[in-house]
Amino acid sequence: MINQIEIGRYIAKLRRGQGVTQKELADQLGLSFQAVSKWETGETLPDTGILLELADILGTTTDKILSGGNLVLRKGKSVRVENIKEGIDALINLRHLLGEKNTFYQGAIEGINKRMNIDFEKLAKDATQREYLIGEVIIQYLMDGYAIDGDDVMTYIKDKKLLNIIAKYMGEKAYFDTLTYNNNKALFDQIRAIKPEFAKLSELTRLPGEYIRLEAKKDYWCSQIEVDANFCYGIAVDEKTIKITTYGFGGENQQLVHEEKRKD
Repeated sequence: MINQIEIGRYIAKLRRGQGVTQKELADQLGLSFQAVSKWETGETLPDTGILLELADILGTTTDKILSGGNLVLRKGKSVRVENIKEGIDALINLRHLLGEKNTFYQGAIEGINKRMNIDFEKLAKDATQREYLIGEVIIQYLMDGYAIDGDDVMTYIKDKKLLNIIAKYMGEKAYFDTLTYNNNKALFDQIRAIKPEFAKLSELTRLPGEYIRLEAKKDYWCSQIEVDANFCYGIAVDEKTIKITTYGFGGENQQLVHEEKRKD
């Protein structure tokens, strides 16, 4: 069971150990200092979308944050990637078992597409996209506290970019290309002007389009801005365009809400 008080104390302890104030930590995350204060008093928890960045800044892992710095015993709480793949394959096979016009099949696929903002049938036909579907389920299990064996992951996931992302959620060291304000002030100033919530954006991370549900086989410079536990802004920049999306917990209900050409 999650203990918000212990989590708050752990965050406060690590923050002080880094020698930063609540405001300085909040600035690095693009949040208000009140959000950090609420974490540390146990009033609220960090949104799942901000946990990875918070863990990096504090020099810890998401597991340790959510356990308040305690060792997490996951006895009986594990999952095999083989079972995840079988689940994805079962959804794909529904079309053949029930027929593409079957009401049950259509309802299931329409629900997935609407909730996750994807075209499941289209993705299922592409091996790389299927791999990312499996990876997304793996990440959701990891976020929910399940243990997954790293070798098991590597048996089914071959894409190096996706493996790097999964490693981060497993609490392992991962390496991402980053773009900072000092690298391109004009670009960051343009993004900051789009919404007040973006005013302190100072870093973008390179992520594959498959992972952020945009164009496949293409990389974007990305960031996430948390508004509350159930609402986030996603920023994705390619060589010509800045795209802003909104989505909820786990990336659900993603919608493109703004797009403009880069001026830099």
